[in-house]
Amino acid sequence: MRMYNAEWEAIKRLNYTPTVTDIQFDISGMEIPADHGYALYEEIVRHLPWMRDHPTAGIHPVHGVPSGRNENLVINRRVKLVLRLPIERISEAQALVGKEIDPGAGKLRIGDLKEKAVTPYATLYSHFVAVDNDDETQFLEEVRRLMQTVEIQAGLIPGKFQNMHIPKRVIGGYSLMLHDIDLMQSLILQERGLGLHRGYGCGIFIPHKSIKEVAFD
Repeated sequence: MRMYNAEWEAIKRLNYTPTVTDIQFDISGMEIPADHGYALYEEIVRHLPWMRDHPTAGIHPVHGVPSGRNENLVINRRVKLVLRLPIERISEAQALVGKEIDPGAGKLRIGDLKEKAVTPYATLYSHFVAVDNDDETQFLEEVRRLMQTVEIQAGLIPGKFQNMHIPKRVIGGYSLMLHDIDLMQSLILQERGLGLHRGYGCGIFIPHKSIKEVAFD
């Protein structure tokens, strides 16, 4: 496993030592529930129990195409299972290779893995951010407060409200885009995440793919 040269150069130019990285696993199977955050986390921590003790460790949402028949997503061979993990835990993530999990729509087999560095972008996106309040105005106020505690400034664009079901309750949250963010702050935010329930895929930020990668002077 290795980072691409361009990713190393981006980080080196900021004189930054990363503490987390993304680990991408091939997965094979048919479908996964659209609302899979909790079930997927529980399946993964059966094999990586130490994740429960790492608040920065998270599992990215798995993307797929709505099946049209039920509330599942159809996955194909290009879909990846992605974990954001502390760098010192990379070797232990190997324990997932070859395992079978079932987040609720049939078995998925976990295949080979590779590392993908967290890289600095001025525009970031999270599929689902959850805080203690799901009213949109108060949600944005809380997000700004959380960002201020780590001295991060950015423009905020919330997306649609959505729910995630976990035992005994429902989590509410929004997708969220951050723009015009300082590159060092971008790395810090991707490492720390934002809000609650990182393990369920909440508050994990990735570069927004429609924005051109930042060029360094």
